[in-house]
Amino acid sequence: MFSGFNPMAFVEHLKYMLSGMIAIFIVIGVIILATLVLNKLFTNKK
Repeated sequence: MFSGFNPMAFVEHLKYMLSGMIAIFIVIGVIILATLVLNKLFTNKK
């Protein structure tokens, strides 16, 4: 059963949310860098 909102539990779990957000931004950055490198390697120069 739902016992209600616990503000301290929310605050204690913010560090896990922060680490997840940092991981998401790192993965997005790696994808952007890989796309830029592949575009540099495989563009047709006329």
